[in-house]
Amino acid sequence: MFRHQKLTMKRDLFSWWTRPPWLRGTGKARVLFAGPWVGEFGWELMNWQAWVRALAPRYEEVWVCSRPSSEALYADVFTRFIPHDIRGKPVHVIATEVQNPEERARVLGMLTPEMDHLLPRLFVPVAAQRFIRFGERLDSPPADVLFHARGKEIASSRNWSQGAWVDMCGRLTAAGLKVGCVGLSAATLDVPGVADFRDRPLAETMDLMASAKVVIGPSSGPMHLASLCGVPHVVWTDRGIYRMGKTSRQKYESWWNPLNTPVKVLDDEGFAATPETVMNAVSEILR
Repeated sequence: MFRHQKLTMKRDLFSWWTRPPWLRGTGKARVLFAGPWVGEFGWELMNWQAWVRALAPRYEEVWVCSRPSSEALYADVFTRFIPHDIRGKPVHVIATEVQNPEERARVLGMLTPEMDHLLPRLFVPVAAQRFIRFGERLDSPPADVLFHARGKEIASSRNWSQGAWVDMCGRLTAAGLKVGCVGLSAATLDVPGVADFRDRPLAETMDLMASAKVVIGPSSGPMHLASLCGVPHVVWTDRGIYRMGKTSRQKYESWWNPLNTPVKVLDDEGFAATPETVMNAVSEILR
């Protein structure tokens, strides 16, 4: 019994230490105000939404402030969802070059002294978060393979050409696989000849991913979403050292893979991986 009590105390101490300083007191606040989230989508998935979920049971109400498109991530958490339109350049957990600070002032104006205010921080231990699997499997999945044809102007060297995607889709179709694309049309390439599931609500996209056999694409937020939907994925990336001293391989395989979702990381050719290389990886996963 004494040993069990010691272990419980250690767990409680660890839980206390990973809480923000303002949550280490009596914890009498009734409402948690989380946000506004203005950072990158991948960081919201792996370093924020699950932290909010872990803290939520301590409060009577949880107000979550994020972009309208992210509401589905918090469907099981929030008492009130506050959409914002803060326009800036997302960088990890913050936004630079904010164009409309008055919108940020508007949402922050909803805070009262009686609330606990949770703001993003750069590193939240996995142990301090509570991840869930997103998406429900559809009875008749419309696609076996989903892809995210990144087409952003930022870091455009990560983008495949439209021709490469047409080649890739031809290989998948020839293998008897139904193919579809996901993402935002404003940030992806238009690839002819495939089912277009872009610009769908996030909840619908998560169902599509949870129902697919595999998701493919260069390193991006939607590929991290695939991990949280529990769907095997093939991602190509480089071997650079990124924030927190991690490589993309480390993120996809372990650090940002809390559900232990099967993943094939291709980094030998960087973001210039060939359709042939990707097809070989897809075949390995499907086997």
